[in-house]
Amino acid sequence: MEKIFNLTSTFKALDEDDGGVHICGMASTSDFDRAGDVIDALAWTKGGLNNFEKNPIILFNHDYNKPIGRATGLKVTENGLELKAKISKSAPDHVAQLVKEGILGAFSVGFRVKDADYLSETDGLKIKDAELFEVSVVSVPCNQAATFSLAKSFDSIEEYNEFKKTFTNRVDLAGQSLAKDENSSVASETPDEAEKSAKEEINMSEVNTPEVDLEAFAKKVAEETAAKIAMKQAESKAAEEKAVQEATEKAEAHAEAKAQQEEEVKHSIRTGIESGTEKLLADVQKELNDRNANMEETLAQYKKDLEEKSDEISKMRESKRVFADRAEKSDISKWGTDFMAAHMLGVMTRKGWETDFARDIQEKAGINYAANAADIDQEVASQIEKEIMHELKVARLFREIPVNGGATVLPIQTDAGKAAFASAATGGNLENRVEITNNQYNAKQVTLNAYRLISSTFMDNDVDEQVLINLMPMLVESVARAHGRAVEDAIINGSGSITGLDGYAAANSDTLDISDAERLTSAKLLAAREQMGKYGLMPSDIAYIVSQNSYFDLLNDANFQTLDEVGSDLAARVVGTIGAVYGSPVIVSEEFPAEAAGIPAAFAVNTRNYVVPRLRGVSVEQDYEVMNQRRVLVASQSLGFEEIVAGATGAEPSVKIDFVA
Repeated sequence: MEKIFNLTSTFKALDEDDGGVHICGMASTSDFDRAGDVIDALAWTKGGLNNFEKNPIILFNHDYNKPIGRATGLKVTENGLELKAKISKSAPDHVAQLVKEGILGAFSVGFRVKDADYLSETDGLKIKDAELFEVSVVSVPCNQAATFSLAKSFDSIEEYNEFKKTFTNRVDLAGQSLAKDENSSVASETPDEAEKSAKEEINMSEVNTPEVDLEAFAKKVAEETAAKIAMKQAESKAAEEKAVQEATEKAEAHAEAKAQQEEEVKHSIRTGIESGTEKLLADVQKELNDRNANMEETLAQYKKDLEEKSDEISKMRESKRVFADRAEKSDISKWGTDFMAAHMLGVMTRKGWETDFARDIQEKAGINYAANAADIDQEVASQIEKEIMHELKVARLFREIPVNGGATVLPIQTDAGKAAFASAATGGNLENRVEITNNQYNAKQVTLNAYRLISSTFMDNDVDEQVLINLMPMLVESVARAHGRAVEDAIINGSGSITGLDGYAAANSDTLDISDAERLTSAKLLAAREQMGKYGLMPSDIAYIVSQNSYFDLLNDANFQTLDEVGSDLAARVVGTIGAVYGSPVIVSEEFPAEAAGIPAAFAVNTRNYVVPRLRGVSVEQDYEVMNQRRVLVASQSLGFEEIVAGATGAEPSVKIDFVA
């Protein structure tokens, strides 16, 4: 039977160098194991070490994937097999350190039994020939002596007994061999006895001894030996029977005690579970009863608390969007566009600031209209004015002056003439002032007039609030477009009380003409600038306002510079600029009348001589036409257009170029 056995024995760490550890110990001894087996020291001298010596690798825990060192010496002594080895400092799992600390302190030798004799006295085997396969370092208790066990290498005691039957020779403890069957003549003796017998035979051949009865002597020795063996067998059998009986009784008592203990544990568990379950059910039932009894009382209390706190809760909800003391103009400006939309929606729906959209905007911005009405109204008006300004081109050429009434007298004289030099210290006094008359320091009366401008936007009566919110950008654009076109038309052509550039330029006698067949050219614009006299000296103070057809005429003129030639800086300063002529911007407007005799084709204007008085910002109101079943969005503002200094021959602040037949 090819069976691998393991034998364990302790060793000691001898010395260290380079981080490694040298160890030495008995790989096997001649002691009996607990099952009565013993390894003869000479079992290792019959070639069983040859294969191991070719590659004497030391393993860790019999793992062939974990080599940790190398055997440096193997020697068979009278006590067994002595082994020396070196554990590498590179061994995995910190094996070298564990050996130093004594945690790993034993050899475990794997070998195969090649030949053995059966020992009847111990019911074990005397191993006579063994083959060494591998040596491992393992951990064992520090007080454990060298041990090995053949019996533990088998899966059952029956398998171990079958293994012993393969060895037919029987040897007693004295080294005498006993055949297992009566006809066997095979015997074995220990090496010491064989050597002793050989010496005795040599001595007996050299010394003359008296004659003895060999048959009687042999019979006597056999009887004595048989008696001793029988006595030992009887004693051994009796001891075995007694040990078996004691072990049986002890096992039965232990099993009975264990069974009783298990029964007690089961009983305790059942009792605990039953009592715990009953208690839990009782507690749950009691709690449910208590809850049912108190449910109505609890609900009534909650209802009372909510009624008492309703005012406080309402105030807390409102406080999210009030924050009156925290609102600043900068915060209002951030939400200017939204406030404008909310204001116009409130006007169109007649809900004011009570629409859902307005409430949401106030809550998001953290600003309440009631506490910031003036600032919000001002911001709304500014936002609408910005939208109108986006539609203006010509009006943005001129300065805008805020006024406090419909007619405001300009309190200064803008062009009073030259200053005069005086030599005397008192030359600045009124009576000594040089070349003065009463008319020189009497300011010319210029009245700045502002006129009401009103636009109307109509919408169906049954328009949904959400639809109005979605269309709000278009509504605002419609209002801004209406005002923008009206202002541009009034500045160019005049409107009612507003004279306009056409009226101011017509008052001057010098007007340039262009026939229907001619094109407007840069030379014609330069001639108009020349006719302006002192008002045409600075190109930056002059602007040319042309019609759409005149603009296309200029595109064919080599001296007309488009924006890509003059740069974007001019367009940034003058909105609506489409090019330049000799350094002055050219602005195109769609508000020129259709071409006909006496109709202007272009204007050359000194922008500093004209102002736009503004009385107030834009206000938005709502009206309802019952007959037409529609709502009217009315937007109004007050402004005008005035000339500061009237023109004269050779000094005209505006010159127009008219079409002629």
